Formats: sequence, C-alpha cells, structure tokens
Amino acid sequence: MAFAKKLIGEQEVGPGPVEPGQLPEPTEITCIEVTKIYDSCSQRLCLDSIPPAIIVPTITNPTFGRCENVTVTLVSPPGFTLTPIPERPGFVRVQATFQVTYDVVITNTSGDIQTLTGLTTTFTKDIVLYVPEPTTAIIKYEAVAECLFGRVNVGTPTTLEVIIGVWIIIKSAMDVQLLIPSYGFCPVPPECEEFPANVCDEFMQRPFPPIFPPQKAPYSPY
Repeated sequence: MAFAKKLIGEQEVGPGPVEPGQLPEPTEITCIEVTKIYDSCSQRLCLDSIPPAIIVPTITNPTFGRCENVTVTLVSPPGFTLTPIPERPGFVRVQATFQVTYDVVITNTSGDIQTLTGLTTTFTKDIVLYVPEPTTAIIKYEAVAECLFGRVNVGTPTTLEVIIGVWIIIKSAMDVQLLIPSYGFCPVPPECEEFPANVCDEFMQRPFPPIFPPQKAPYSPY
C-alpha cells in the first residue's frame, strides 16, 4: 500500500526517500506538537549472574534448547526516579529497575520438548541524562534481549542456568510545540485493500500464470 502524493507546483511529494536538492519550497510554516528528545544514551548488558532457577522437568534427561519470548519491561511502580544534580544544572540522576521475562524450551535426545514459561530476572540502571524540566519530562526506553547461554543441571533439585544479553536505550523527552516548514495537510489516502473473504476472491486477484512452455532460444555456436 503506497501513500498518496500531493502536487506542489509541478512536483509530487509524499512520504519516502528523497534525493538531495529535490524538495520543492514549503508552502507554509506550521506549528506542531511533538515529543522532542533532549538526551539519550545506549548500553549493552550481559546478565551473567542470574541465580539458577529450580525447575521440575517432565521429560527425562533434559538439556537446554532455546529461549523464546524474551521481553524487557520497566518495573512500575516505582518506574523512573529522577534526582536533580545541583552541581550540574539541567542534568538528573535517572534510576530504574527493569524485568526480563523469558520462556525456555528444554529437550532431550528422544525429541521430547517441555516449555518453561514466565521465568524472570531483573537489572537496575543508574545513569545521568540532560532533563531541562524534571517535573514534566518524559523518560522513555527501548530494549531488546536474547539468551546467550543456557544449561540444565540435572540433580536434586534440577536447576536451569541462563545468560541474557540486553541492549537498552534510555531517552529524556518533553512534549513541545515546534515551527516547521510544511506542505500543508496530507491528501486523502488511497482506498484500503480488502482482505480476501474466501479463496475464490484471492484466486481472482492472482496474476495469470504462464501457460505455454518458453520458446527455445536460437542456437548459436558462439
């Protein structure tokens, strides 16, 4: 589905990549409300001190298979705690606790599978960000994680060890009004593509397949 384009002078414009110097002159200056990022930082963490989890396998001789559904969420409350730094105006200490939730699939040589769901661990962040107005600031984050290692220790009890890698970006932001050059409102978009209600509708939309075999190319010794 493509965005509709708008004619500005003799040039059509719309969302998407543009070549340098190919933008027409704006037609107006617009005031918009946006979430502006004032500061951000990124870190990667290797959570290699997660306490072994006691598990109750339902399969014999289990071994670690893989991790699934690994997510990182902010523990709230308390969420982000902001503490201004007196000797650094505009900067604050940002503290937070995050929880990593994951499932682990264990297996054995017979092909049996068991999924252990809802396993968790936590980690904390204690960083410094530029936050011009701590009382109204928005602290945002984006994070992804994956299992780097896993092992099942069969015994009494049987335990599971994992090492998890996390990539996280933490940002300070505020809702502000900005003046920007504009081309006016977006045009009315094209009509939505209807999802085929049955197999016949889908069949009728498919391109006609080649029926005849391809022509043999003329023979050439060169």
